[in-house]
Amino acid sequence: MLVLVLVLGVLGLSGFAAWWVVGHPERIQAGLVWIAQRPAVDRARSRYPRQWRFLSRRFAPGEAAGLTLTVGVAAVLCLGVGFEQMLDSVLEKDGITMVDRPVLHFLATHRQPWSITAAHVITDIGSPVGVAVTGLGVGVVLAVLRRSWLPLLVIVLGGAGIALINTVVKRLVSRTRPPQLTAVLGEHGFSFPSGHTTGTTVVWLLSAWMLVHWVIGRRVGRVVVWTGALLMIAAVGATRIYLGVHFLSDVLAGWALGAAWAVTIALVTTVWEQASRMPARLRSSA
Repeated sequence: MLVLVLVLGVLGLSGFAAWWVVGHPERIQAGLVWIAQRPAVDRARSRYPRQWRFLSRRFAPGEAAGLTLTVGVAAVLCLGVGFEQMLDSVLEKDGITMVDRPVLHFLATHRQPWSITAAHVITDIGSPVGVAVTGLGVGVVLAVLRRSWLPLLVIVLGGAGIALINTVVKRLVSRTRPPQLTAVLGEHGFSFPSGHTTGTTVVWLLSAWMLVHWVIGRRVGRVVVWTGALLMIAAVGATRIYLGVHFLSDVLAGWALGAAWAVTIALVTTVWEQASRMPARLRSSA
C-alpha cells in the first residue's frame, strides 16, 4: 500500500493548500500586489506596456476569456506534458518505467486477504459499469435540479470521449500487461494507459466540478466533495497496481490523461456558459 500512502499524502497536502488559498483571498491579493510593485516587475511593465496589458486581461477574474481560460489552458498543457513524458518513457522503456516492475513486485509480496478484498471493491467502482452508474447518477440529479440537460451532456461527453481516447491510445501503444504470475485479476487487452484510472478520473472530477460549480456554495461542502473525489481517483488507480493488472506508469498516465480531458470539458462548458450569458448582459445595458 506504499503507493496509496504516497498518493494520499500528496493529495492531503494539495487539499490543505487549496483550503488555505480559498480561505485567504486577501492574502493572495496582497501578495500579488507586492509582486507587482517590485522594481523588476515595474520596469517590465514600463518597457512592455502592450504585453503587460494583455497579461493583465488574461488573469482578470471579471473577463470571460481571462482567468478561467488562461488557467484552464495552462492546466491542460501541463497535464498533456506529463502524459507525453509517460508515453515517451513507455515507448523508450526508460524513465519511470524502470521502477514499474520493482513497485509491482513489492506490492505483490505485501498483499493480505483483507486488502485484496478491499481492492476488489474499490476497483469495481472504477470499472466501466461503476463509472457509468456514478456519472449518470450525478448527471441526472443535477439535470433535474437545474432543469437543464447540460450536466448530463457534460458527463456523457466526458465519459464517451475518454473511452474513445483511451481505446485509441491503447491500440497505438500496444503495451502488454504485467505478468499473470503477479496479477490477482484476469484482465485482458493492452495495458497503457489504465482504462479504470482514466475513466474514474474524468467522471469523478467532472462530477465534483459540477456539484461545486452549480449546487454547493459553502466552503466546507466544496472541500468535502473535492476530497472525496480525489481520494476515490487515487484509490482506484492504486488498486490497479496493487492487484497486478497495471504498471505504475499506466496509472500515472491515466491520471494525467483523464485530468486533462476533464479540465478540457469543464473549460469548454464554462466558456460556453459565459458566452451564452453575454447577449443578456448586452441587452440589459442597452
